[in-house]
Amino acid sequence: MGLRFVEDLRHLNPSHFFSEEQGLEKAVLEIISRKDIDHVVFVDVCDIGSGPGEIAFLETDSVGEEITTHKVPLSVLMALIRKEGKKAHLVGIQPKSLDFGKDVSMVADASLKRIEDVIERKLR
Repeated sequence: MGLRFVEDLRHLNPSHFFSEEQGLEKAVLEIISRKDIDHVVFVDVCDIGSGPGEIAFLETDSVGEEITTHKVPLSVLMALIRKEGKKAHLVGIQPKSLDFGKDVSMVADASLKRIEDVIERKLR
């Protein structure tokens, strides 16, 4: 879901949307090194303990190590970003299923579209 978010919105400002395709950890290292970035927002599906399609805006301290499908937990990556004086957040969307390889449900897809619409309005 995070990949699609970046693909859908990268045209707004290509230098400020990072994809995990080349490695999330590599993207975070680039973000840390850039002086022109002070806020980082991760967007992905995760179990936030609510109904499918629900959205949560999570601060660094509320992201546990279990929220990850990556080599390094998002909580660790967010802590590294924060240590560099930048703000890090996670916009989590509750999926219908957390089973690996399952298609994104229509309700989670609609939630992603709502998030994209808000971001697009803010960046135009």
